[in-house]
Amino acid sequence: AALVDGALPLQSYLAQLRGLAVMLSAVSHNIAHTPPAVNEYVQPILKARFDMLCADLAFFSTCLIPDILPAVQLSLEMARKICTVSYSPPGKILGYIYVLQGTAKGNQVHLPDIVRCFDLKDQQGSSFYRGMGDATEHSWGEFAALMNCSAGDISLDDAVQGAVEMYDALEQFHLSLYPLPEGASVFTATALNPEAGDHPVPQNPLTLQAALRAGRRCREEFSYYERRYGERGRRFTDSDAAWLATLAELPEAVVASQVLWLGRLLSVRGMPFLLMERQLELLIEELGVIQVSVAALQTVLSDLQSQRRSRIPQSRFDETCRIVAERISSHTDSDFAGLPFLLVAAFIDTLAGIPECMTSVITWLQDQSILTAEIVETVQRDLYLKLYDCR
Repeated sequence: AALVDGALPLQSYLAQLRGLAVMLSAVSHNIAHTPPAVNEYVQPILKARFDMLCADLAFFSTCLIPDILPAVQLSLEMARKICTVSYSPPGKILGYIYVLQGTAKGNQVHLPDIVRCFDLKDQQGSSFYRGMGDATEHSWGEFAALMNCSAGDISLDDAVQGAVEMYDALEQFHLSLYPLPEGASVFTATALNPEAGDHPVPQNPLTLQAALRAGRRCREEFSYYERRYGERGRRFTDSDAAWLATLAELPEAVVASQVLWLGRLLSVRGMPFLLMERQLELLIEELGVIQVSVAALQTVLSDLQSQRRSRIPQSRFDETCRIVAERISSHTDSDFAGLPFLLVAAFIDTLAGIPECMTSVITWLQDQSILTAEIVETVQRDLYLKLYDCR
């Protein structure tokens, strides 16, 4: 009624989008055991709907509107259940998918209310409700037919139970959105990134904004982030930077262990530790502007820099970057100015015991045809000659 009357708070709308994004993400990552035909058909649809949710949330991101804690808890609880069910026979998770897909039809009904209530123009902020537009009914018919064809491969009792569970979960979730519960407005990791899970983020808006600025500045410095990780990477940058900001309040030893943990995790995924160092530098700058104590963060950063420079003197690092830049200058585009730095930084992680970083970086470079295997081999030889004796 509040939506139809134009009285629904924007906070409720955003909390709905965030919670649905959490659940859709969980389903899309956990349907490997469904019948192949269903998996092949549904996976692109789930991804498209998740991307629509993320686009809508990005449209409102500058508003920095807090989440609704009960709604967050319910969506995360359902996401955990989805992950658990994914290891069971596929009937129940197909029931989950059936109900989630059914929301596309209801969205079409409420699209005019959403647009009117929040004065949305040019389809921005409402792409999830717009969905496939006039093709929604046809898409639903195809989906329903596919589900019926798959009935012989699953337990119908499990599918019905899954549908009931998801319906009940969505009902409870939507009841938590309005009226707004008193004292339940919080900033959450999932508000920044539906795939981030449940970890602390600053509750002070100024601190949170400072962390997000630091993350944005780091991404702008290294085009590698956008080239390789795109919008998903941007969301993780936001949630990671926000989490790092919460470490400022912790003892130095805890900060050090947590930074090392995240740095290693990111390195294995292709983001050298030096990028983490730079992220910390920028975070310290931004937090300092709003007079947040950064003593522990600064000490940890200084220790990391000292350890790295004791192994690889800065002059040797800079010289190696120049050599690599000359080696690849005629083999890559000028828009990737930070590539020599990236390659040297990844090799330093190899020397520090994280060879997965270099493997991840060069595999991506070759897969994207940014560098050939021959050039990569030559660059690696240069790196060994210049840096290996610095171990």
